[in-house]
Amino acid sequence: MSDRPVIHWFRRDLRLTDNTALREAHSTGKPVVTAFCFDDSILDSDYVGAPKVAFLLKAVDELQTAVWKAGGRLVILRGNPLKAIPQLVEETQAEALFFNHDYTPYAKKRDEALTEQLEIPVHGFHDALMMPPGEVMTNAGDPYSVYTPFKNKWRNKFTDADAEVLSKVESHLYRVQDVTSIDLPTLDALGYDKLHPTPDASEDYAQQCLQTFVDSPIYDYAEERNQLTIDPFQNYPERPTAELSPYFRLGLLSPRQAYTAAQQAKDSTRSNDKQAGVDTWVDELIWREFYMHVMAHYPHVYSGNYNTQYDDLNWEDNAEGLQRWKDGETGYPIVDAAMRQLKAVGWLPNRARMFVASFLCKDQLIHWQAGEEHFMQYLVDGDPAANNGGWQWAAGTGTDAQPYFRIFNPISQSTKHDPNGEYIRHWVPELADIQGDEVHEPWKMDKPPKDYPEPIVDHKEARERTLAAFKEARDN
Repeated sequence: MSDRPVIHWFRRDLRLTDNTALREAHSTGKPVVTAFCFDDSILDSDYVGAPKVAFLLKAVDELQTAVWKAGGRLVILRGNPLKAIPQLVEETQAEALFFNHDYTPYAKKRDEALTEQLEIPVHGFHDALMMPPGEVMTNAGDPYSVYTPFKNKWRNKFTDADAEVLSKVESHLYRVQDVTSIDLPTLDALGYDKLHPTPDASEDYAQQCLQTFVDSPIYDYAEERNQLTIDPFQNYPERPTAELSPYFRLGLLSPRQAYTAAQQAKDSTRSNDKQAGVDTWVDELIWREFYMHVMAHYPHVYSGNYNTQYDDLNWEDNAEGLQRWKDGETGYPIVDAAMRQLKAVGWLPNRARMFVASFLCKDQLIHWQAGEEHFMQYLVDGDPAANNGGWQWAAGTGTDAQPYFRIFNPISQSTKHDPNGEYIRHWVPELADIQGDEVHEPWKMDKPPKDYPEPIVDHKEARERTLAAFKEARDN
């Protein structure tokens, strides 16, 4: 190799198309060494579980193949990136490092330390967001803390140029030899002893899923987005829920690709209702951006309440209640069905995420951080910012102006979003033979099923207790 190479470090951007840092590395004209590092501090975290790691392994395997086909070799590292990346720089004599930014407190601290440590130029780029932190601010120059004004400003600032999709990088990738690299580890080698079914994990498949969605289902998204999907990843379905979140999480799909495809779908119809469906889905992309901005500007949310007036809220210390919630044994069928689905497939419909989170925090008055951690252990799409934002939204400690009194009724959620009980009967087989509306409240039957528990709490009483606890915290 006559030219010294540059390194592109893949993190949560596991694709060759529309990858900002990779494209910039490629534009240097230098050979591009690509690398991925399994960070032990992340793998050992309580916020990482087998489903997410299994999906990651699939994605890295697919990336490895894609890089090879493009003429390169993906160098796979494991350990502390502050040691592994400098060693790779030394071994390759690289003259620059390229990566795309992440916005968690850990990632920002790690990247700052690495930049200071290396004696070569380090180039970081905003790729995971269409509008990076600092671009969407109030007129006073402050970060937004409420979604709707953030969304309005975002839409006013965002332009077609911001949505430009970069072409696929298929040259200058270097098949480097004689460097420290490991074989792709197994789930067992990374400390997980249970295999979980996970969706396909290539950027080509992510594009296929996106195209399937925008070809038709996106038009019904506004009306059908609360559908409780039973089997989300088998034979990717044509329905109005996207299930694209795992691909955003690992960057198999970029937000610009998604936004562009959505706008093309919107432009291809004159139906106001169909256009409204597209706009509603784009709003979800902006929610994703909002929560990343919140974490970037207010890093304390990662370890505590955004709204600090609730720091002294009197949460219940209830280990048994928490475990029953995790196991889907609360006695509320819709909650139990969702919690069992989470463990079985590593994913939940968005509506289910809201009502199970509300049940833990508001019916059981258990701290939202316990639920946040459990979700991160099981969700294949577990994103620190979105998961934290969703849990604090449900708990009433987050960025909403007055969310403390929002308490989901598990019975009305059940009858509204699973009116025929199909979702419940699938995931709670103890109730599979119950016909009619009794499946929503089996404890009211003349002969309730013996192998299904009584409700862990009375919702009406639990609601009053929670409102009193929040009032006390606010008064204090």
